[in-house]
Amino acid sequence: MNRVRKYKESIIVRDIMEHFNMELVNEGDLDFEINTPSLYQIGYELIGFFDEDGDELNKYLHIFGKKEAIYVDKLSSEKKSEMWNKYFTYNFPALIITGETKVTKEMVEAAKKNNKTILKSPMRTSKTIREMKFFLSKELAEEKMINGYMLLEILGVGVMLTGYEDAKLGVTIELLERGHKLITDNNLIIKRMAENDLEGYNRFDKTIMDSHFFIVNNRDGSKIDVTTQFGIKATRKMKRIDMLVVLEEWDEKKFYDRLGLDEVYEEFLGEKIPKVTVPVRKGRNLAIILETAALNYRLKMMGVNSAEYFMQESKKIIAANRVKQGDSDMNNDKLLPVRKLKNEFNLKVLHGEDKLDSTYVKTTGIHRPSLALSGYVDMYEDEGYTGVQLFSKVEFKYLESLSEEKRIENLKRYLEFHFPIIVLTSDAEMPQYFFDLIKEKDLILCRSPYKKSSQLIANFNGFLETYFTPNLSLHGVFLELYGFGVLLVGKSGIGKSETALELIHRGHRLIADDMVKFVKDVSGDIIGKAAKLPYFMEIRGLGIIDIKTLYGLGAVRINKKLDIIIELKEQERDNYLTSVDYQSTSSEILGNKIPKVILYISSGRNAAAMVEIAVMNLMAIMLGHDPEKLYEEGMKRMTEEERKILEA
Repeated sequence: MNRVRKYKESIIVRDIMEHFNMELVNEGDLDFEINTPSLYQIGYELIGFFDEDGDELNKYLHIFGKKEAIYVDKLSSEKKSEMWNKYFTYNFPALIITGETKVTKEMVEAAKKNNKTILKSPMRTSKTIREMKFFLSKELAEEKMINGYMLLEILGVGVMLTGYEDAKLGVTIELLERGHKLITDNNLIIKRMAENDLEGYNRFDKTIMDSHFFIVNNRDGSKIDVTTQFGIKATRKMKRIDMLVVLEEWDEKKFYDRLGLDEVYEEFLGEKIPKVTVPVRKGRNLAIILETAALNYRLKMMGVNSAEYFMQESKKIIAANRVKQGDSDMNNDKLLPVRKLKNEFNLKVLHGEDKLDSTYVKTTGIHRPSLALSGYVDMYEDEGYTGVQLFSKVEFKYLESLSEEKRIENLKRYLEFHFPIIVLTSDAEMPQYFFDLIKEKDLILCRSPYKKSSQLIANFNGFLETYFTPNLSLHGVFLELYGFGVLLVGKSGIGKSETALELIHRGHRLIADDMVKFVKDVSGDIIGKAAKLPYFMEIRGLGIIDIKTLYGLGAVRINKKLDIIIELKEQERDNYLTSVDYQSTSSEILGNKIPKVILYISSGRNAAAMVEIAVMNLMAIMLGHDPEKLYEEGMKRMTEEERKILEA
């Protein structure tokens, strides 16, 4: 049963004096009850203004510090006595003089006359106020006792955990093993220490010794001694509550948030606590998910909202694609904006800067116009003119060998084809007549940083072949493990992203989540990268998370060769298959056969560890060490008697 109460209805002045070891300057009513956690630093009263209707003069503890003392010292003795006598007529609990402040004769005389308590703090003004506010808030704060909630400190974040009982105990133990801290198990007291500040601690004395913490299994009443099992470092007595995580048994029919754009809260003692609902099913590593939730909370507190950033960038990409689709030059074929080519090779634009975004390269061809400059342009009419044109000093030397009339005639005929871009090598000296014709035809002319035309052609070819090669997008998570490109696939909800998240936590790297785009490069390798924004992951319950920001640049990479496909499948009841033949199982991706492994997921099986083993096994096979073959050969060499012993 949950109910709200005050931990103490009130404390007395004597409690304050004893707790802070204060000197009793003048004894008044030490049993005066204090029932509000507020302090009042006197000020207006020193100049003769008294707010008689306010709580400050009648209920709050009063503080008299050094600054106030400096002002009072300037008053005459008569004024001091008059002010203090009037001041001490009000019904406040006590006046506390801070450590660096002198006690005056007039003050003590007025206090004795009115039977008021004066205490001398051993601390300076700022510390006195800070420590007393904390003490009063703790002693007098409104609190709520709630059952069924655990409180943990995960990466410095106070996480209140409730929901699915079977999962709650298991994930708590795993989090403790991973170095996080327990504040309380199912018996939680929440205190409202101040605005936007809820603290939680255990409502029962859970000790056999003063420092021992326990977790109680509600099913059978058994106890786990956390202090003995994990050490005192795994516990703390109180923690600020930052977020609430609700564990919920997976419901196939229910929609779980995968974006995290909508903030959900639950209210405790008038304070709203951010709430995250995490569905529980086989293959989901809840400890990793809760750690990531804590990291994501810290990131939000720093002003970075990964989900909002993801959506903003996605909208920009969509808007840019719409502009391209609306361009009159666009068709169903894949096109390469000239600006992309310019940026890729750091080309210097000599003419046509304004056309870079509206002009497209449509083929992988790179043409040197040797025959065209002689007047033969049939090849362009037959093959099209959508590729890159290259001019080196050789082309200009040939033009110079022609008569001026023929040179201009051939060039004009050649430039009528309106090529998307003409690129000069770095050592090509362009004559003025050539540049004049370029401007007349309003073509894009650039100079490359490459001196040799062979180097320019090789680099351009590699880029263009990759860009225009057929591609394939697959649903899954693409990672790098031990230098291998690993694609995790499986039906929706099987736990691909969660398994990948644990692998990233283990030091492996993310290339793409959800949708992976694969192309075949010029060497024939299948290269994968993110089909949309890189470095983001979607986790059911948490929404969008930014892996690069949460785990650092070492946890991501842009692209990677695909080496192995690992399919995660849910293990059927009474089916204990654990592997398939690595050699005979493969999938065809863009014409290449890629090794494929099937891993069966069930409760108690660590999917991330199994993926690591599968990749290491592939490494062994590539190095010529095939465990299955070695096993079969060993079995063949065994004698009949040895085989019987083994089978027994």
